Amino acid sequence: MNNNKKEIELANELTHNVNDALNRKIEERFRAALFLADPSLNMDTVIVISNVENDNELTVDGVDDDTIDKAMVIFEAEQ
Repeated sequence: MNNNKKEIELANELTHNVNDALNRKIEERFRAALFLADPSLNMDTVIVISNVENDNELTVDGVDDDTIDKAMVIFEAEQ
């Protein structure tokens, strides 16, 4: 029983680590797409947060909706 609990904990930790890596990759790719959509963006004021655990949620702040839409087209074309 104790081994099973450890295996579950290890699996949960591994899942968390994989999700964190996916989140960072998505955030980096979307920031790059934003820059391509508008090279004049001050990327220091842009916030991009990915949450693959929550239905692939993507939160973007500090950018207008039109630029986000353009970046999403670029982002999706790269997949």
